[in-house]
Amino acid sequence: MAPEILFALLSLVFLGISDFFYKWGQRWQLRGGPFMLLQNLAYLPTAFTLAYLRDEIVWSTGLWFGLLNGVLAFTAFLFVLLALRRGEAVALAPIVRLNFAVTALLTISLLGEELTITKAFALLLAAFAVLAVGGSVISAAGDRRSLWLATGAMCLFGFIGLFYKLGLNAGAAPAAMTVAQSVGVFFIALPFAIQQSDPLPRRGVPLWLPLVCGILTSCSYVSFAVAMRYGDAIVVAPIAQLSFVLTGVLAIVVLKEQLTIRKGLGVVFAVLCVALFANA
Repeated sequence: MAPEILFALLSLVFLGISDFFYKWGQRWQLRGGPFMLLQNLAYLPTAFTLAYLRDEIVWSTGLWFGLLNGVLAFTAFLFVLLALRRGEAVALAPIVRLNFAVTALLTISLLGEELTITKAFALLLAAFAVLAVGGSVISAAGDRRSLWLATGAMCLFGFIGLFYKLGLNAGAAPAAMTVAQSVGVFFIALPFAIQQSDPLPRRGVPLWLPLVCGILTSCSYVSFAVAMRYGDAIVVAPIAQLSFVLTGVLAIVVLKEQLTIRKGLGVVFAVLCVALFANA
């Protein structure tokens, strides 16, 4: 298996589990300020450790893109947390993870990455997957705000993918990009938590869940950055962001979310998309 495919799949697994935890933890009424701060307190040392083990703690001008990604990532993950308070993970996660289409569009337009017929068809299948699985959100009588938050997160994550590629092209090491992003998140998460004035949890799920999500997210971004070093964003980003397949399976099995024909078709389209990109 090509290294860009292997690391993209690792990113998929880490991110898929993290997204599931975002939804699973909602029964404990997670508060945005403490959650985002605790997540970053785990994200930051994990990123530094991985960068140290890979011997990639090296300054580069490309790391400015990593710091910018921190601001975008904080906002995007907060949107996901808020969206999943009322919406189903099996429906909203695909919308959020459509961000690879935004990344692909940006890299093709701005970086001149190649768009083959196979890749174009794979992107079309990915769009069908998101429309099939996420269409229930549009037609549902529930909170439409969840849909707008998920769409906003999709756009922000799409730009993060572009800035990762730009940072790597400017000489930044993959793990160092993750460190820079974690620093950027911290400088937003800390004042946000102070402004929210919610007390930090001392025990139980509200304490350990954001810490686990921070570790998973950090590992996901390092895997994603390594994959981008080996391959084009138009191949790597769709595979990594189709983590919604794993999230959906976990939500159906553990949380008993409903699996409809439309959602089942979305999973099939997603698998076909990954297969096409893996052989592109």
